[in-house]
Amino acid sequence: MSGKIRNCDLGTEYAGVLIAAEKVGAAQATDPQLMALFCEYDLQILVGTYSPRLVWEGAQKAGLITLQLNELCARKDLRTLDDLQFS
Repeated sequence: MSGKIRNCDLGTEYAGVLIAAEKVGAAQATDPQLMALFCEYDLQILVGTYSPRLVWEGAQKAGLITLQLNELCARKDLRTLDDLQFS
């Protein structure tokens, strides 16, 4: 894991959660922390150009858990991901 936060994400809740997740590791992470790791490191590989922070924020607002977000990515449900990103 890189441990480097993009300038556009500095000072956001996402950045704080991601930093905490990197400190404890995926095995000990809470679901929001695990989702931040997923968004930061896997999301773009699975579905292309999405903002990890915006998708994470949208998923948190929608009350999704990491497994549900993973399933959206696996199905390549781009419409729902767009809705999460721009919510």
